Amino acid sequence: MDTSHELAPPLTDLLYAMAEEGADAETTNLQEDVWAGLLRDGADVTRRLTEQIDVNRAVARDEIDAEDWAALGDAFGIIVRRDNRRNKVTARAFADEEDLLAEWEATISATVELCTRITG
Repeated sequence: MDTSHELAPPLTDLLYAMAEEGADAETTNLQEDVWAGLLRDGADVTRRLTEQIDVNRAVARDEIDAEDWAALGDAFGIIVRRDNRRNKVTARAFADEEDLLAEWEATISATVELCTRITG
């Protein structure tokens, strides 16, 4: 059973801004064209995003998919990725701690592997 949920814009952009300001952990390659951040505790992330939305009003709550919002609130953590080569930001919420940590370790390994291939 898949315990993760791919999140859609505009939530991905909001999460990227939050992760860039203060992720619990982050990784990047040497060229800094691939970056990933880990945000723990989806309930806390949801609370902080709600406050941000209420203050900034850049995004209305009804612009965020209800399933995405629910998955975010139930998440043990979220992995946010930015790929500057493709100009793309993605985010995935994980309801299971083991799945989250396994994906985070795979993300770190992929970043290191990309650095090794490039510098080589």
